[in-house]
Amino acid sequence: MKESIKLGIFGLGTVGKGVVEQLRKNGALISQRLGKELQITKAVTANPTKDRGIDLSDIQISSDPKDILDDPEIDIVLELIGGVTDAKSIVLEALQKGKSVVTANKALLAECTEEIFNMAYQSKGLFGFEASVAGCIPVIREIKSSYSGEKIEEISGIINGTANYILTSMIEDKADFQVALKAAQDKGYAEADPAFDIEGTDTAHKLIILMDLAFNGLFDLKELYVEGITKITPLDIEIAEQFGYTIKLLGKAVNTDKGFEGRVHPTLVKTSNMLASVRGAFNAVAIKGNFMGPTLSYGAGAGAYPTASAVMGDVIEISRNLLQEAGQLVPPLASMRDQLSKKKILPMSEVTTEYYLRFSVLDEVGVMSKITTLLGENDIGIRSMLQKGEAHSPKDPIHVVIFTHKAIEKNILKALAKIDSLQFVAEPTNLIRIDTE
Repeated sequence: MKESIKLGIFGLGTVGKGVVEQLRKNGALISQRLGKELQITKAVTANPTKDRGIDLSDIQISSDPKDILDDPEIDIVLELIGGVTDAKSIVLEALQKGKSVVTANKALLAECTEEIFNMAYQSKGLFGFEASVAGCIPVIREIKSSYSGEKIEEISGIINGTANYILTSMIEDKADFQVALKAAQDKGYAEADPAFDIEGTDTAHKLIILMDLAFNGLFDLKELYVEGITKITPLDIEIAEQFGYTIKLLGKAVNTDKGFEGRVHPTLVKTSNMLASVRGAFNAVAIKGNFMGPTLSYGAGAGAYPTASAVMGDVIEISRNLLQEAGQLVPPLASMRDQLSKKKILPMSEVTTEYYLRFSVLDEVGVMSKITTLLGENDIGIRSMLQKGEAHSPKDPIHVVIFTHKAIEKNILKALAKIDSLQFVAEPTNLIRIDTE
């Protein structure tokens, strides 16, 4: 039996340093629980001589991936560099050589799903990716193990802390989008180029991983509908609050009679829904199963220490299996490989939900009649209506807000195309979907 488990780590950035620090601080406790010592013996990084602000004197650091990949003493490879191209090569080669791998790389898993998981199933090594979704919330482990007897019907997740921080600032500080974004950047919650977070891409990567796990399939990221939060205004937030809603960027997946929905977009969530109370950079994932009903998991979704904690959880679980020579007790995507198949995501045009529609129109006679007629002609029922603002001159637009009953998206888009072409419409209609749970 092994006397210790040796780790090789790719990347000594935010998460990589966090893993080193956790092992430094909690190493004795981890050894007690594992029964053996965990050691980070080697690290590979683009700049081996850079001062990381922590003691790395007992770790051999280089820029050559082969120093880890070709070392037979390395039991577990930690891929923490991010990106896709280099990370993909590292993960595939490590698994091919029979090494176990732990990654936090949601982009890699979402964009190269079939290739990565095919190798994970074939490899003699074990594969952990808990840290790829929702930081320290153990949602992947929950789906793979705790909910393995459930038919999962729905997933709704606030799984990007940057977007949630911005929306929280807009709600609580009454700030517009750009001011809230700047505040997030100043506090380190948003990158200098925040597109990945605010356009919904990061949430989409994480949602695809959850769908693969929850629905026993391999889903195509390109089929996922993705919309960010850049069009949300303080006015939308104010009106939403007036009607008992909070706006959140949700990743939502639903197992319907028509097929699998998968979508990322701003959503009006009822204030009575616990997701509405998730503030700041925190994450939460709501999962509903056919026997267990609804559940909610909440916690820090990003950052050095929460992500490092998720990485370490995988490392310890894999180490236990290696020490017992038990192999991968739970398959990488919860199902046996021959039970996984490529599955389609329903086109967004086929989704049925309720809608918030904010029209910017000139205050003319007959405007409301024309809008409601076009909605009615496309089988869209009106639940409530509100006029916001006053026109001080004939050229000043006013805002008309309509909350619809459930309607199919293609009918909504067809109606809006006609409405937005009318002369009295000052700017394109702002559409936000409503969570009906």
